[in-house]
Amino acid sequence: MEHLLQLYTSAPKGPDAQIFSDDITWFLIFSIIFILIGGIFYFRWVNRRFREENKNLTDKLSERAHQVMMQKWELERRNLTVSQQNAEIIDSLYYARNIQAAILPKTETITRNFKEAFVLYKPKDIVSGDFYFFEKFDNKVILAIADCTGHGVAGAFMSMVGSSLLHQITGQKHLMEPARILEALNDGIVEALKQKESDSHAGMDIALCCIDLVTKELKYAGANRPLYFIRDHQADSLKPDKLPIGGFRPDEDRVFTQQTLQLRENDTLYIYSDGYADQFGGVQGKKIMTKKFKELLLNIHDSPMKDQQKTLDEYFETWRGRYEQVDDVLVAGIRI
Repeated sequence: MEHLLQLYTSAPKGPDAQIFSDDITWFLIFSIIFILIGGIFYFRWVNRRFREENKNLTDKLSERAHQVMMQKWELERRNLTVSQQNAEIIDSLYYARNIQAAILPKTETITRNFKEAFVLYKPKDIVSGDFYFFEKFDNKVILAIADCTGHGVAGAFMSMVGSSLLHQITGQKHLMEPARILEALNDGIVEALKQKESDSHAGMDIALCCIDLVTKELKYAGANRPLYFIRDHQADSLKPDKLPIGGFRPDEDRVFTQQTLQLRENDTLYIYSDGYADQFGGVQGKKIMTKKFKELLLNIHDSPMKDQQKTLDEYFETWRGRYEQVDDVLVAGIRI
């Protein structure tokens, strides 16, 4: 620094004098060149580091993207497999529904023997654990609705067993007394499911009646399912036994009560499973409840049976709204 000051102070003064000496000029030139060269090397070093880091990041991203892509392909493959399996299961269920529908009696067969009749049948899933039964023997008809344990596939299996047993009991054993039919049905379920040797408690609730079309005498027996009837705008019920069909208990002697009702012209009878009354919905998301269901039947019982079926269906769907159907629904009505 002192040397530079001496060069500066010893430099000639005046208008023609140089501001810097040659030494200072060259020093400044070399300094600038050095700074430029250093800056160039630093810039190249920084640029190389940036490219290396960018390459490493790109490689990592590429590897990650490859992993994500492979995971996506694997997930799509699994989803495709699941979709195919679901499609096969659904196809099988629809096929099972066709078999179940073929076993159920035609509504026209029921209607043909009464002034009017309807059956509202709404499975929760594709197949149903509820079923109805109808057979005619000479001047007598047997009509029943049953609500099997569970719904869907499990319930459908039980419904097939129950329907088959009822055909055997009435068609082969020729039992026509409802209480005896239920007792035989209970024994048949216990035996068919080997419930004496297992922990199986599967079974069903059922309302069953036998009607003499000539004398208009009705005989009824029920396992947890009542018979509701309306006469002259007044409603009443035949109460069931608080016993299920099936579910063996060694300490229980299961005997069912039979009740008799002399029918009159225009009497309206209803038997039903609990799926309708148990449906959640409405403004507050509550069940329809049996009381409200019976009030609805009383309000519409004078309407033609086809209209009653439509009204019950529309009321149910309106009440259900956005809520899922909770159980199979079965309501059968006849007018004498």
